[in-house]
Amino acid sequence: MATARRPLWFAAVVLLGFVAWVAADLWIPIVAAALLAFVLRPFVRVLETLRVPAWLGALLIVGGTTAAVIGAVALVYTPASEAMDDLPRAAARVSTEIREFKEAHFGRNSVSETLEVIEQISAEPTPAGARVVVERPTLEQRLMTMGTTAATATLAALLLVYFFLVHGDTLLRRLVEVMPTLSDKKRTVDMVRAVQGDVSRYLLSITVINLVLGAVVGVALLLLGVENALFWGFLAGLMNFIPYLGPLVMSGALLLVGFGDPDAGSVGMALAPALTYGLLHVVESNGLTPLVLGRQFSINPVVILLWLMLWGWLWGIAGLLFGVPMLVITKVLLQRSDDGQDWATLMETRSQPASAA
Repeated sequence: MATARRPLWFAAVVLLGFVAWVAADLWIPIVAAALLAFVLRPFVRVLETLRVPAWLGALLIVGGTTAAVIGAVALVYTPASEAMDDLPRAAARVSTEIREFKEAHFGRNSVSETLEVIEQISAEPTPAGARVVVERPTLEQRLMTMGTTAATATLAALLLVYFFLVHGDTLLRRLVEVMPTLSDKKRTVDMVRAVQGDVSRYLLSITVINLVLGAVVGVALLLLGVENALFWGFLAGLMNFIPYLGPLVMSGALLLVGFGDPDAGSVGMALAPALTYGLLHVVESNGLTPLVLGRQFSINPVVILLWLMLWGWLWGIAGLLFGVPMLVITKVLLQRSDDGQDWATLMETRSQPASAA
């Protein structure tokens, strides 16, 4: 029976992927709201134990979360603008230093001379009446362009979060009612409760871990004298939601910042920001995170990378951010399914010991 259903499962997965790709603008706010509701649900439960009505508790939690996000964005907006403006200059300084190093150790070549001629021509004034104006959109202009869509998606996601928090139990009851048999009803309740509990614990734990990492990185970079250290700490916590790829991008950015700093007196000082971040990330990924999450949420790195490639292709940045939480949900569902336990085992970092018959 399980073998006979495999073509149906495969067709359903292909159809789901196609729908996720075609209707990405619709599904991204829904998935974001569902994941955020998983994180905030435990806090609403606590308020309910204090006899706070569900609608009021959800309103307080969503309102507090919104205020916290707005405050965080306002706090890092100016450092982010300065950092984005500094990156091109840092890249230019790094390029110049690399070229000077090559010329000093390997001599000048035709490429170096050609680049120097191009720079001289670019620096010459243009003839009277001839003006070439190349305007690049500033960070503020890019943010304004994205503002309408982002604001609409954010508002929709917040409304959905409130709906999920208040009416989530009602949706579960309606889902159970449509199940044909009593065993199906019980299995559905067990699966939904397992997803709610496990995913809420995972998302809440990983959010706290990334907040701590971002704060520690920000303080460490501040002590090293890195400009806009607060922004880089915020970005470090955010990029840590994208395993492997996020820390790699973050390390590259800090290398650029270090070598682009004109005050860096040595190679060691230039490497210090990236090395400090790398050390903190190693401690977090190999010590803190396994200690907090345990092996229940351990997933093979190859599976994570392939999954991130898929969702990055489908949804871009949103797919990279939401990919791992969706993978955790998929694993929990497979573990609770009769036909999916073997697939869940394949996703583990190492095989589980066989149980005695």
